[in-house]
Amino acid sequence: MGLVDFRPLLQVTINGKTLGGFLFSAISSVTVTDVAGIVSDSADITFSNTSIFQRMARPKPGAEIAIALGYLGSFRPMGLFIAEEIVEEAPPRSITISAIAKVQGETKSGLSPIHEQKTRSWPAGLTLKEIATTIADDNGLELAVTSNAAAIVPGHIDQIDESDLSVLTRIALSLDLIAKPAGGRLFVGVRAESKSASDRSMPVVALKEGDVSNWAARETFGEGVGTVIAVYRDRAKNKDVEVKIGEGKPERRLRQRFPNEAVARAVATAESRRSSRAVESLSITMVGRPSIVAEGIVVLAGFSSSADGKWVVEVATHTLSGEGYQTTFTAQRPE
Repeated sequence: MGLVDFRPLLQVTINGKTLGGFLFSAISSVTVTDVAGIVSDSADITFSNTSIFQRMARPKPGAEIAIALGYLGSFRPMGLFIAEEIVEEAPPRSITISAIAKVQGETKSGLSPIHEQKTRSWPAGLTLKEIATTIADDNGLELAVTSNAAAIVPGHIDQIDESDLSVLTRIALSLDLIAKPAGGRLFVGVRAESKSASDRSMPVVALKEGDVSNWAARETFGEGVGTVIAVYRDRAKNKDVEVKIGEGKPERRLRQRFPNEAVARAVATAESRRSSRAVESLSITMVGRPSIVAEGIVVLAGFSSSADGKWVVEVATHTLSGEGYQTTFTAQRPE
């Protein structure tokens, strides 16, 4: 018996109060969006609030929300969130909460020290693990960094009137990494590496064409890059030196001049990785499957010769409403 034969289960907890029983029926819809990379995960919850016997009091911004979703035997937490915006409207009477992933484990608001501006410098020889460890310690976060990401040396970084989160975002964008603080933990990993916070491989979900409502696989001509060229300044020889990653045409020359070979090579490698993933993309809509998560692996079989095989999930959106539980996701080919 497949997942489609089971009734979806939902649990929403706001500031420690679990909504169940009578209030459960007041939840019109829940949407959770799980994103790979540096973008915060998000959630939207709508309550109908039309009962004349008991109406839900409007929560305040900063309220802490926990969501769990799935089926009997495959019920899983979807994350901890902080309410950013609450809209109450009528007719019909309803309350909608828009929330983002919670940063710290103890804070009662969405703002935490990781958002505060600081001025400091990070020496050229520090590994990403050393940088992330300092940031995690400064902000009361537990660090979870994969082994491949930990060894990266980003080079000298100046943090001038810039938040720790902004610095992490800047590093992640330049090196094609994931850097996301959520639920009291700071996770840093290589994008599309499909590693969890415990450095283990993400779960693999096998899908047949009969499992999905619709699908589309796209291959974009011209997005792939043969060679990425980055330039760094060799101060000892007082000249610019090129670093080439990949081979063949077309070539993509990065405009920025980098401070040393290590940084130039890391950024060029990241750009080459991004380019190779951009060629093939997949989008699928299907009956809700809580095991499909950002950075997770999906393996298709029986779709088509070009679509079959392994994909890495980029964005997974889980929606439960009166129409049932639905999962939509986009994915790209791994390297």
